[in-house]
Amino acid sequence: MANRLISRRTVLKGAAVGAAAASARRVGPAAAQQVAGLPAGMALVSSPRLPLFGVGSAEVSALLSGSIPDWREVGSAIALPVEPLALGSSTPVAGAATTVNDYEALAAELDRRPGAVALVPIEHVDFRANVLAVDGYDPVRHDQIDGQDAIRVGVVGDIVPGRNVNNKMVAYGDYTHPFRKVAAELSSYDVMIANLEGNLSNNIAPPEDAHTFSFVSSPQMVDGFKLAGIDAVTLANNHSMWNSEGWGAQGLLDTIDALQAGGVPHFGAGNNLAEARAPWVAEVGGKTIAFFGIDGVTANEEARDFAATVYLSELGNDGYAGATDSSPGTNPYITEQFLADIESAVAQYDIVIPYFHMGIEYFPVPPAWAREGAKAAIDRGATMVVTNHPHIIQGMQVYNGKPILYSVGNFIFDQMFSVEVRQGNILEIVLRDDKVVGLRVRGVEIENFNQPRLMTAGEHASQMDRFWSATERIAAAESGA
Repeated sequence: MANRLISRRTVLKGAAVGAAAASARRVGPAAAQQVAGLPAGMALVSSPRLPLFGVGSAEVSALLSGSIPDWREVGSAIALPVEPLALGSSTPVAGAATTVNDYEALAAELDRRPGAVALVPIEHVDFRANVLAVDGYDPVRHDQIDGQDAIRVGVVGDIVPGRNVNNKMVAYGDYTHPFRKVAAELSSYDVMIANLEGNLSNNIAPPEDAHTFSFVSSPQMVDGFKLAGIDAVTLANNHSMWNSEGWGAQGLLDTIDALQAGGVPHFGAGNNLAEARAPWVAEVGGKTIAFFGIDGVTANEEARDFAATVYLSELGNDGYAGATDSSPGTNPYITEQFLADIESAVAQYDIVIPYFHMGIEYFPVPPAWAREGAKAAIDRGATMVVTNHPHIIQGMQVYNGKPILYSVGNFIFDQMFSVEVRQGNILEIVLRDDKVVGLRVRGVEIENFNQPRLMTAGEHASQMDRFWSATERIAAAESGA
């Protein structure tokens, strides 16, 4: 199976692939740092349901002793009583009303108690706990454990290059404009992935219809990807091949040419099935990370009732965008095929992350077939699963000890008709020793029909309320409730 292997120790900035100009994103082994109030080798953790990323060193002991009674006193946008927990006798906490025997029990309590806080040996921490930075220092990201540095991977949702997004870039004379308020955040990750949902072409003119479903812009938009440190894009979606103008494969082929010319790799689509199925592989700190793109919307014959093939056929297109051995297209949602690809990648690479395009637009719960596909990927060895397509955020599921993140939402798009479509997530994944040890969602708000910015604390709290509500609805659907 072909792959695109690159070193992520250095990232090209504004230079063609192969050019000498590069700036380091990672600068060697991270040294453990002693922070006032935080014992060496320990992490201050809260429930992942707490919408807070960090506290000050002077607040650590006060939180653990219970002398700070409410999280609003340390910056939370919502009021929650502080509930100190202790992890066995090794981490006694003076104010703890509850002691748990092991990390599994602690993770369960953190999920059950949104205001919980505990001090935990860093080697025990995984994605089920929210590690709070102390004076800006995050031990999950910065401490070296058993000689292993952490790797920070980011995933964002839909970048749709047409309609008002294109109009704004043309009006400003700047094809990097949509990325400018988030470029610094995205560039801070070791690897950053996005979903490019539309075409880049010098051969196809953008339609004048403001409501068109045909999304196209200039190849100059690649400059925005590079400004923002987006390392690769998935093209496995329902607007790579399909549009209401009937461009078909031309739009996809022009997009591939534009990305290659600009030095931004792609995955999830190609000139033929072999290319579409191939993962893109990043190498960071001696670890390999394989990303797959899988189109469960316009290349899905297994779930036609939910996939877009039915209504696309009614619009006068054959509706099937999947690549074949001799024709271009997206990587089709064929269960045994993508499971075989994942299994093969697991044998070759340290970390495997499939990025599915599937689900129901504007609905917070993915359908049963999509949940089953995500779980099957985990069963075949995927490190975690990410999905998108609904144009709103959904929630998450923990399956066999691994996270499935459903729909990270819009990222750059001109939809403004509701709060839900104006907001999306930057998914922050922290990996160490081939495992997900940290998982955060950082919200963005899209403004002026094109430009995302990082959310305020209050906006983030509201967004996380929807995230956890969707998570509970997914759990209910799984249980048949």
